[in-house]
Amino acid sequence: MKIIVVGAGKVGATLVENFVKERHDVVVVDSEEKQVDFIVNHYDANGIVGSGLERGVLLEAGVATADFLIACTSRDELNILACVLAKKLGVKKTIARVRDPQLFVEIDSMREYLGLDLAFNPEFQTALEIAQVLKFPSAKSVDSFADGTALMVEFDINAGNPIIGKSLMQISVEYGYKLLFCMIRRGEKVIVPRGDTTIEENDAVYIIATESELAAFCKKLKIFKPRAKSVFIIGGGKIAYYLAKELLGNGVAVKILENDKVRCEELAADLGGATVLFGDGTDRSILDEEGLKDSDGCVTLTGMDEENVIISLYAQQKSVDKIVTKVDRASISQMVKKLGLDTVLSPQAVITNKIIMFIRAAQADFSDKMDALYILNDKVEALEFTVGNDYDMQNEPLSKLKIKKDVLVGGIVRDGEYIFPSGDTCIHSGDKVIVVTTLQQIGGLSDIFKAGTYKTKQKN
Repeated sequence: MKIIVVGAGKVGATLVENFVKERHDVVVVDSEEKQVDFIVNHYDANGIVGSGLERGVLLEAGVATADFLIACTSRDELNILACVLAKKLGVKKTIARVRDPQLFVEIDSMREYLGLDLAFNPEFQTALEIAQVLKFPSAKSVDSFADGTALMVEFDINAGNPIIGKSLMQISVEYGYKLLFCMIRRGEKVIVPRGDTTIEENDAVYIIATESELAAFCKKLKIFKPRAKSVFIIGGGKIAYYLAKELLGNGVAVKILENDKVRCEELAADLGGATVLFGDGTDRSILDEEGLKDSDGCVTLTGMDEENVIISLYAQQKSVDKIVTKVDRASISQMVKKLGLDTVLSPQAVITNKIIMFIRAAQADFSDKMDALYILNDKVEALEFTVGNDYDMQNEPLSKLKIKKDVLVGGIVRDGEYIFPSGDTCIHSGDKVIVVTTLQQIGGLSDIFKAGTYKTKQKN
């Protein structure tokens, strides 16, 4: 695929890095020469210095024969107009970054008129991810499948955990819950486990199950934390706005601490149910006076990674049940994980999953629909597919299907019910199939089967 990325900021650079890993032909366009040079020197991509609103610049970038143009500058209007122009110049599909809350609300009704194939909002998507973690705070990360019917959660196995030294088969027999251990991260090693795989101290495990099964399991292990009912947000940017709105809608009490007085006034006007405070999030006295230690959750969303980390560490000292830290820079993110902080999220990583899913789905020549993609690390992905109507192996159980070695079927959702996979389970048209794999660039359900074994009904 040939992809043009307009905007070489943090989001643009992250997208380029991942598109290159996916072996796409990438051209980045930005008016800032230093940013273009940085991307060209660090990744196998071409760069053009200029505006995404200039016809000549887009033509030089190869827009007439490009498959995708993604506009992700800091200006919404520029992104939308660049996509409109690119569509007229011949690009097949366009994706625009739209961050303004008022504009983003209306963008769906305007997409067809503007020729936009996808509009994305990193701040909004990140807020949804954080809200999901606060609903199930026992886990470090939470990803959902089939509108929340099944969850994939990450746990750290700390000293004293009763499943240490037990095989997955033993855990299944002893605890009796329908849990699928789909990945184990052990130091730098990644394991797609089998029944005889043994859990070790300091493992990070990923489990797929329903929320009720996961909650019961956590209670049994004495690591269960109830949903957060009060959340202290440090930083009042766009993510804070979207997150507060989501939490308030779910009946959660919200406090926001912001150091810009004008922004405080805006938030207070837009978020009637929230308590908006003016002050510095790194001032311990303010945090203590305003009851940080009494909050169920603390979310650090300032524009400075270092501030977010420091405040989160302080919240950890105050024994706040759930702490979520926003970190933009990948280099900082890797270091933060060694500090023992609970949940660390990056808006760039969140939106990269969404856009790569969209591009892979557009590439795939299948009737199956890709509904979700989560890149767990450089080696493992979790995906969700809706099985097409032409699938013709409905009476063949999983044990008889020739599924590739590095693929694990993580579950099936049928008519809103999660089906724990076994050898006797069959896949039907309309099912949502969850797949965890170390294979790269899975685009459709047929990619998980060995060559020549995926059957579809013959079309008349």
